[in-house]
Amino acid sequence: MTSTMTTTQRTEVQIRRRSVRALKVYWPVSRQTLALAAAGDVEVLRREESLAGLLRVVETSPCLGDFGMYTDVFEVGIGAEGFTTGRGAAPTLGAVGEQTLSPTLTVTTYIDASVPEDELSHALSRIVAAHPWEVPVVELSAPVELVTRG
Repeated sequence: MTSTMTTTQRTEVQIRRRSVRALKVYWPVSRQTLALAAAGDVEVLRREESLAGLLRVVETSPCLGDFGMYTDVFEVGIGAEGFTTGRGAAPTLGAVGEQTLSPTLTVTTYIDASVPEDELSHALSRIVAAHPWEVPVVELSAPVELVTRG
């Protein structure tokens, strides 16, 4: 029996820590878009008509996804959203009293914690206005630290 020992050398990398707020938006898409994205066809995100409004907001709001040399930065997670619609609602998908599952993307971007409240509120208002759900699910975190290369 032969054993091999590997020695690794540690290399210190300069890091930068920045105070940001994470913004997560849960966005419904078609089943076909979800399946294609899950299969690796990420270009389908550019073709998904319902997602175009959100991507336009990210692209035209300088405070969203600002990483200096990179702008409009966002990540997309694939999943599903479940809900039961209550009386008085006008659901886009499903029916009142019915448990519904929606193919959903989670779009995450970051906002520098020092962005003025009025600029942040304007971007959030644009996202909510573009969202197809009657009650959009939009999460804004408390400030967290984002670590990047320095």
